[in-house]
Amino acid sequence: MLFDTWLLYFFAVLLIAVSPGTMAVLSMSHGIHYGKSRCLATGLGSVTSALILMAASAAGLGALLSATEYGFTILKYCGAAYLLFLGIKLLLTKPSAKGLDLQHIKGKGSPKQMFKQAFLVGISNPKDLLFFGALFPQFIDITAPQIPQLAILAATWAIVDFSFVMIYASMANVLAPRLKSSNKLHWFDRTSGGVFLMLAAILVTREN
Repeated sequence: MLFDTWLLYFFAVLLIAVSPGTMAVLSMSHGIHYGKSRCLATGLGSVTSALILMAASAAGLGALLSATEYGFTILKYCGAAYLLFLGIKLLLTKPSAKGLDLQHIKGKGSPKQMFKQAFLVGISNPKDLLFFGALFPQFIDITAPQIPQLAILAATWAIVDFSFVMIYASMANVLAPRLKSSNKLHWFDRTSGGVFLMLAAILVTREN
């Protein structure tokens, strides 16, 4: 792969990663509740889901979903249902009688649970599958071996994606001491829950 081609792809991925979305909201929520070190599991969950979608796109599943409206619709509603579940869960959180003790909240999260949440959020959006299917051909030289090129594209995406998950988590974690023993964290949860519900509604209502 030519360096100029990779550089163009890198800037495209960077712009996509900067744009806030469901994973950014989840990363901030994990960062503010559990601390940035535990968010390594969140980053790994996000990257794992992205790599699976990349592999599926490379195998032609993206083209299959584009041609099969029924399959796309099922995936779309599954993704919306999970975002709805996360949103309701956050909206129903209640502040402790002793205030929101951050250390107490941190103890509730496990790397396995955080990985699972990030993975399900990432894997449940079929738009990403179609996105990879549309993005990759723009940067692949069909006259050269494709597997090494796909490996470079996938590795670049994984590094950028993981980095921005940690950046969002770290930014949120900086706010954590200010929210300790107050009801501000409760309102952060409610706001995040509202965002997830809004994203679920957008995913369901927008056309394929």
